Amino acid sequence: MDWTIDATRKEILNDKTRYKILSCGRRWGKSFFSILYLLSKPFKPNERRWIIFPTYRQAKMVSWSILKDVFAGKQVSINETELSITLDNGAKIELKGADKPDSLRGVSTTMVVMDEYAFMKENVWGEIIQPTLAETQGTALFVGTPSGLNHFYDLYVKGQSTNSDYKSWQFTTLEGGFISEEEIENAKKNLDKRTFDQEYLASFLTAANRCAYNFSRDIHCKVMEKSSRMFWGVDFGVASYMTAILMCENTADEVYVFDEIGLQNSNTFELSKMMQEKGRGLPVYPDPAGKARTSNSTKSDHRILQEAGFTVISKKANPTQKDRLNALNRMLEDARGFNKLFINPNCKNLIRDLELCTLENGQILKTETLSHFLDALCYPIDYRYGFKGQGVSIEW
Repeated sequence: MDWTIDATRKEILNDKTRYKILSCGRRWGKSFFSILYLLSKPFKPNERRWIIFPTYRQAKMVSWSILKDVFAGKQVSINETELSITLDNGAKIELKGADKPDSLRGVSTTMVVMDEYAFMKENVWGEIIQPTLAETQGTALFVGTPSGLNHFYDLYVKGQSTNSDYKSWQFTTLEGGFISEEEIENAKKNLDKRTFDQEYLASFLTAANRCAYNFSRDIHCKVMEKSSRMFWGVDFGVASYMTAILMCENTADEVYVFDEIGLQNSNTFELSKMMQEKGRGLPVYPDPAGKARTSNSTKSDHRILQEAGFTVISKKANPTQKDRLNALNRMLEDARGFNKLFINPNCKNLIRDLELCTLENGQILKTETLSHFLDALCYPIDYRYGFKGQGVSIEW
């Protein structure tokens, strides 16, 4: 690996501020820089330096092999179980996971990196890690991509103030020097504007707690002509609200939602009957969990839809919530300002979900009636137009 660094990274390493905060776009070289930071000062006997990730698994996947390469051929002791490297003077570098906070207590450290701090619990720094640096007057580096206006944002703002202990920097993906302009432009095509700004421009101000943050009645609600390329999205809403969304593809990547079904305290048999009345024999993109789950029957929800004459299309596993919402918001408005998803004003329940569904601690806040129409919309949008499945088509 080429460990040559540019003037900007060198300037940050040489800066004397005790706590440094780097807000960086995706693939800026954060993990590479974290290791550079830990190696930037001579090792004192028996000192401990840590890189902490949100989870122990991430620590092993992201940095362990790089760290071992750095010390290959040197007089060190490598512990694969603890993810630690001990130098001949007793100094130790360790990779840690914030998902096991009790293992981080009661230890004295000299240098700590908080990698992807935005995705750790807020109390990890102040209550657990900062005290480990007190005895040695140690230093810390916080590095990561923004995730809304959370504790990482608060720390970044502190670094922009006159507080002499904190200093912050912000860099886009392109400024990292590892990703080409061509790849950046490609990302713009596949992401909505807010996600692109957050992930590639390291912008904090783009994230809000609305799930469909790109949705606007003025832009997205209108009556349009329907094409024959129709399909369903279905959320089975176990024990609460079963929903189905009927839509069509008007052009290669423009989608029009024109009907909806919502049934409380019902089952998949009843839902399939109503779907047959509105759009018999069409492709259906349901919740993948319905492959194994049943609704008042020995048959799975997917099997019930198939026997009702529908073509069931589903991923093997449930797509992540983040992937579904990214795909939805990209269709509502991508980074180039194009709108590709439109809703008939009569779909009042779906519009309500698009306006009212919010996130709390990264999870959609669900009620008995709220979010199920949103889920029914997201399954086909993610499958057909998501980042990995963009442009998926079927025979009509």
